Amino acid sequence: MNDEIGQAEADLPLPARLRRDIVAGDLPAGSRLKTQELARRYGTSVNPVREALHQLSGEGFVILSRNRGAKVRELDENFLRNIFDIRALIEPYLIRLFVGHATKEDIARMSAIQDEIEALDGEADSRLRDLDEAFHAITYEGHFNSEALAIRERHGQVVQALGLRYPPSPARRSAQNAEHREIIAAIEASDEAAAAEVVERHARGAERHLLEQLRRAPRG
Repeated sequence: MNDEIGQAEADLPLPARLRRDIVAGDLPAGSRLKTQELARRYGTSVNPVREALHQLSGEGFVILSRNRGAKVRELDENFLRNIFDIRALIEPYLIRLFVGHATKEDIARMSAIQDEIEALDGEADSRLRDLDEAFHAITYEGHFNSEALAIRERHGQVVQALGLRYPPSPARRSAQNAEHREIIAAIEASDEAAAAEVVERHARGAERHLLEQLRRAPRG
């Protein structure tokens, strides 16, 4: 079993391994990220490390400086608030267009995913994240604004990674389920304003949960 886990870890793309270790605190906030050291740590060459650092810089996990190299960003309350302020603007904008074009098949797919989410037990956090992303992806796929989608994707990497460290509480999961059902109902009713309101509330609920978890986390 341990061999299987070790192989699965080795099969992860390098950016995913770095991201996981940053969120877990194995690469602490503010620490310098030296390419040679990282190459040895992850058993790779320097070039893939440089590419991974540039990707994580775009996602917000790493700060790159011309003279000082790379360091781990502090995932603090201000950074999180900034991300969710943007999400609370972008996501309602994105779903408004979807409401006007949603098909019965789209709604059926969302309902089926939500049924599966609600059937999960409390230990299925990784599956919950995958299903939650699939649920929302239906409402954004095919949107014409690639820049807005890219921003949502970039910030989503941060939110999903923090979700690994701070999974939703039973109360938050219950609220998420209710909000998903409200989103489906608004789409069925072709009510753009209602869908946008629920999506914004959904984002703010996730923000509150993560901020509470950050405040409770031990300072090291």
